[in-house]
Amino acid sequence: MTIYLDVIWFLNFCIDVLLLYITAIALKRNVKHWRLIVAGLFASSIVLLLFTPLGSLFYKPWMKLLFSLTIVFIAFGFKRLPYFLQNFFMFYFVTFMTGGGLFALHFFWQSDVEVLEGVMISKTTGYGSTFSWLFVLIGFPLVWYFSKQQINQIEVKQVQYDQLTEVEISFGEKLVHVKGLIDSGNQLHDPITRVPVMILEARALQSILSDEMIATLSKVEEIGMMVDHPFAERMRIVPYRVVGHDQQFLIALKPDYVKIKSNEEEHQIKKVLVGINHSNLSNDGDYQCIVHPKLILTNHGKKLA
Repeated sequence: MTIYLDVIWFLNFCIDVLLLYITAIALKRNVKHWRLIVAGLFASSIVLLLFTPLGSLFYKPWMKLLFSLTIVFIAFGFKRLPYFLQNFFMFYFVTFMTGGGLFALHFFWQSDVEVLEGVMISKTTGYGSTFSWLFVLIGFPLVWYFSKQQINQIEVKQVQYDQLTEVEISFGEKLVHVKGLIDSGNQLHDPITRVPVMILEARALQSILSDEMIATLSKVEEIGMMVDHPFAERMRIVPYRVVGHDQQFLIALKPDYVKIKSNEEEHQIKKVLVGINHSNLSNDGDYQCIVHPKLILTNHGKKLA
């Protein structure tokens, strides 16, 4: 079989550069494109070196390790040891995952198979695996798309997950458990008592109130007539302002306490109001309340170890 070495080299170069791009995206590294290209050229040079007297060296584990370390050094540099090792192991992880997938696809679709001396072998062309070329042709557009369009959304999502917390709200013997988002932009206070106000989705109260009782919490103008409401004595009116709108009013409830679990610590707060919001706070349902940042400070609540 004729092997087109230049085509095989170019295929390996594309795959190496693509793997380095995926590694950079996974670790959110801001690397220069020329570094990845140079690293890809160095990595793909092994295809040519295998046909030289030095080729036998590249079958030895220590040489493969040294070669891989050099590739990562060229692509990402060396700022400190943990940084370098993280790049190195992620590069190997991406390589193994990708290589394993291509290997599986190749043999899944491979029909031209022979058995030689008890060993199953498959035939291929001198241009490289079809699935390797498909990986390059499909992979580069995907990497470009994710690196340009999606990585910022992933980072925002990660920030949100880092700020999520477990929240328990007590209304007498009735407890409400929800996920809360700690929002530094929430500075809502009761104008008279200066008590911080957290925001809770109305539907989170469905476990303790009927739908009819929840619906009445949106009727600020009728608050004086809600004497039969189970939470009538807990109701407060909190004025607030949204950009582009006139001053509005929000019905808030006075809980017995709010317990927040943050950074493996629990904070129990009694001086707090819970504003009822009748729309979804998160489109994905990741959280059901917005926690006032002051509620997680120990001087506003009792810190529970």
